[in-house]
Amino acid sequence: MTPDISERTFEHAIESALLKDTYRQRTAEQYDRNLCLLPQDVLDFVLATQPKEWAKLAQHHGAGVRVQFLKRLGTEIDRRGTLDVLRQGIKDSGCKFRLAYFQPATGLNEQIQRLHRANLFAVVRQLRYSTRNENSLDLVLFLNGIPLFTAELKNPLSGQNVEDAIRQYKTTRDPRELIFSYGRCLGHFAVDSDLVYVASQLAKEKTRFLPFNQGR
Repeated sequence: MTPDISERTFEHAIESALLKDTYRQRTAEQYDRNLCLLPQDVLDFVLATQPKEWAKLAQHHGAGVRVQFLKRLGTEIDRRGTLDVLRQGIKDSGCKFRLAYFQPATGLNEQIQRLHRANLFAVVRQLRYSTRNENSLDLVLFLNGIPLFTAELKNPLSGQNVEDAIRQYKTTRDPRELIFSYGRCLGHFAVDSDLVYVASQLAKEKTRFLPFNQGR
């Protein structure tokens, strides 16, 4: 039997490793291209961790609370960037929401531990990110519905390597797309089975990729 050396197999191997850890599988159809979010993951996280604050917001916005909250979140990420929103949260109509809970320094506070465990990590394969075309990214990683990292994967056995992934980012990934805009994702990874490179910002041919190998 001829071994499968396609990129799809490489994608599956990485996804499987993530799913064995803390990640959950999501589909491209669950992604909102206009909001640049996994809306249901955002709402599930907030409702699970901050129900009282959500009830206050619902009293203010009524039936439109979900739409209003997601719109507000998108606006704040556009204005401040994903990292600041994850660190500082957002405010809406006098209500304050956390969008992530970071690892506590100790395990003494069970409440903080529970909130940290409520974080939703997700992976999406072949994510169609654009409202103008059907271009897709091999992998995108999310935290509580917010995209953190994108990745283009290449398998040297099929004739392409990490340099082809870098070229793909530089030539076919438009920095004007929402998911590639400055401050949205924390990193864009070019990956093959031997090497990994990362860029923090896309700028077509001026994009600078740096080595990200961890020794294995």
